[in-house]
Amino acid sequence: MKTKTELRYLPAHELRISTPASDGTRTLSGYAIRFGVRSLDLGGFVEVVDPKAVSASLNSQDILCLNNHNSSNVIARSSSGTLKLSTDALGVAFSCSLDPRSSYANDLAVSVERGDIRGCSFGFRTNKDAWTNENGTLLRTLQQIDVFEISICSSPAYPQTDVSIRSCPHELRSLLTRSLDGDCDCDCPECLAGDCADCSNPDCDDPNCQHGDESARFLDLWRLTTRIALAQRR
Repeated sequence: MKTKTELRYLPAHELRISTPASDGTRTLSGYAIRFGVRSLDLGGFVEVVDPKAVSASLNSQDILCLNNHNSSNVIARSSSGTLKLSTDALGVAFSCSLDPRSSYANDLAVSVERGDIRGCSFGFRTNKDAWTNENGTLLRTLQQIDVFEISICSSPAYPQTDVSIRSCPHELRSLLTRSLDGDCDCDCPECLAGDCADCSNPDCDDPNCQHGDESARFLDLWRLTTRIALAQRR
């Protein structure tokens, strides 16, 4: 199964900006990933990154440094040497050169200096993980991931991806938080949020899930057809 993209936010840990060099270049540095530190609740589970999880990708991937995950605002990249990444006991440290000719890089430098920008985020794909029950808390340990992006972010972003849930062993899924008791056993994002009427798993056959209800699907199709017909009359 092809793994999907996941994003994780890290509050600023020594995120700092240097004074301008003679050519106007400034250096932004901090930590993109912290090892062994539990995340916030990600929807019924917490997560930690194993110190060995990134060893392969840091040496083989061309990693971008972006402004708020905007691929049009590339601040630096590892293949050009403008982004430097290293690991220590705390995690993955980074430093990148901010080109004074770039308006968004200059704006970013000012925002970091003022304290308006306070965190980092990293984008990755999971190759190997492990799930354990830690005194009633479901803990996911990222054991091997491909990091392809770090971003300087103004606010946390924890988009939920079904790949993280699907890798959880069935015997531990009962610990995942659901908003309503008695929901179906489907592990799509909608059902995990307690909204089984909007199940997005086309292979779901749980009797408690409305995805398999032919009458419901017919009603949705009828509503869609009606909206299209009304729009064409305008």
